[in-house]
Amino acid sequence: MKTLKYPFLLILFLNATSCEEVLDKQPLDIISDNLVWNDKQLVESYVANLYFETDFMERRAPKTQTGVSFGMIASLGGEARSYGGHHEPYKAATRPITAAGTNLVLDYWRYNNIRDANYALEQLESQSTLDQAFILQRSSEIRYLRAYMYFQMVIRYGGVPLLTKVQGVESGESGTAFVPRNSEQEIYDFIISEMDDLILALPSSYDAVDKGRPTKWAAYAFQSRAALYAASIANYGEVQLGGVLGIPKSAVSTYAQISAIAANAIINNGIHSLYEEIEDKSENFHNVWMDETSANKEVLMVEVFDFGLNRGHPFTPRAMPHDFSGSWGAYYYLYDFVERFEFSDGTPGTSVTREELVRPEGWSMDELMSNRDPRFMASVFYPGTPWKGGNVYLHFGTWRDGQLLNTGADEDGFPYKAQSRNTTKSGFMVRKRTDEDVSPSGGYPGLFNDETDYVVFRLGEIYLNLAEANFYLNNTAEAMAALNRVRERAGMPPKTEITEDILQNERLVELSWENQSYWDLRRWRIAQEVLDGVRMAGVKWWYLYETKKYQVELINAEGVPRLFQDHNYYLPFGTARVAENPNLVENPGY
Repeated sequence: MKTLKYPFLLILFLNATSCEEVLDKQPLDIISDNLVWNDKQLVESYVANLYFETDFMERRAPKTQTGVSFGMIASLGGEARSYGGHHEPYKAATRPITAAGTNLVLDYWRYNNIRDANYALEQLESQSTLDQAFILQRSSEIRYLRAYMYFQMVIRYGGVPLLTKVQGVESGESGTAFVPRNSEQEIYDFIISEMDDLILALPSSYDAVDKGRPTKWAAYAFQSRAALYAASIANYGEVQLGGVLGIPKSAVSTYAQISAIAANAIINNGIHSLYEEIEDKSENFHNVWMDETSANKEVLMVEVFDFGLNRGHPFTPRAMPHDFSGSWGAYYYLYDFVERFEFSDGTPGTSVTREELVRPEGWSMDELMSNRDPRFMASVFYPGTPWKGGNVYLHFGTWRDGQLLNTGADEDGFPYKAQSRNTTKSGFMVRKRTDEDVSPSGGYPGLFNDETDYVVFRLGEIYLNLAEANFYLNNTAEAMAALNRVRERAGMPPKTEITEDILQNERLVELSWENQSYWDLRRWRIAQEVLDGVRMAGVKWWYLYETKKYQVELINAEGVPRLFQDHNYYLPFGTARVAENPNLVENPGY
């Protein structure tokens, strides 16, 4: 008889069943296979573990939960950097990727979890006597999770082994020993095909208790994203390794069409709409992540975090200014990325040149910041940003009566110098997705006390998917309409033309700090141009007491230049995995 050794299953089962009944029927260190697949609570626990291991919100290295690993994708995408040079996101952005393998936090190799998913699907089909509606629902969720895991691997490595059945013991613990790679195109086709089925199988909505499970609209969203990635890889990439990497250029329109159809299905369904509940455009945009009520129709799928479920994460404690956190807060927007935000009249963020920025008379924050894209105000902490009933301070010191002061405060309580951790690195910090109600305590337990849900898919992205897909299809009017709908919600003037640069910049701005930038730069094949050899800029703020303005000093926000080589568009499997499986041909350049 097969047995499953899942302690969390046993704990749940013991809580649901009397001790006498359990002792009469089963040893306490194992749960029989037959028992699991015929008990709804045990199936639910098994599926819950699959959700957890899928790891929608990049937040942890394998087997750990560590705050210093947070922000990996934003860091790699050139949006921001973390405080310490020893932090994994900073190291990953500035050190070479070698044949030994990629950074553990960036790595994603979930074949153990895929094997668990495949096993569950087989057992639910062959062993379970539970009602068919329940089996169909949970099997559909498992297929969704399995497809998402394959998506996370294909965007990293290109083609990977595609396993939809449980491998035998001889295939090794991970189930991938001696299995050759499928092509990158085959993985995308698999994901798209799975979503075709799940669009029909998954419900349109759930009751609140089932929040976090994928709906049919989440399946459309996933299909739209995956097909768009495939279209862009076909458009900008090249076929390598005999077709294992890359997608033929002839397939661009096919995948773009799939992405556009899926996006339109969501936009036209009448259930989901862009969040427009607050008159102030900046606060409205910020509230997309804070409003977890039924009024928020923009969100298509979330990963649920809830203290009642013993689940929290470190986003707000890691992002908020240090003087508010009492902890290790400090993730920084880089000035290079800040410049991507336009001014409110639609002129580029670079229209104030770096030379003009450094002027002796300084700037008031109204002059420099208040006329920016409202998404900038919602996403970035800058000097004087109102927050938690106070203001954010980022200045290095205060010039008063010809003297530089860096201790104490003026008669109104304005500090002559901000907290040192705030002033380091770039002069801007991350506001987007931060929750003002979170007040972390010191140490690691206090760093995981943010329970805001992580948004996996939202309608803002879907409009941008539609814009990009239509651009590939030469449907200029449709592309511009979709892009301008996102800008309209943000309070920005419409674009009167559409180009690659406009599309790409809009996506980077709208989706910053949503774990998208790095993958977008890679699939557009511009990561080397944007990142390689670049030492990102920051600013130092000096407060001028007499004029209440700030002088700006440009600085290097990074200790060394970033590194992105041409072969880094695909990550390496690493020598250990290749040694275990001689059919796992390594990617070029490693």
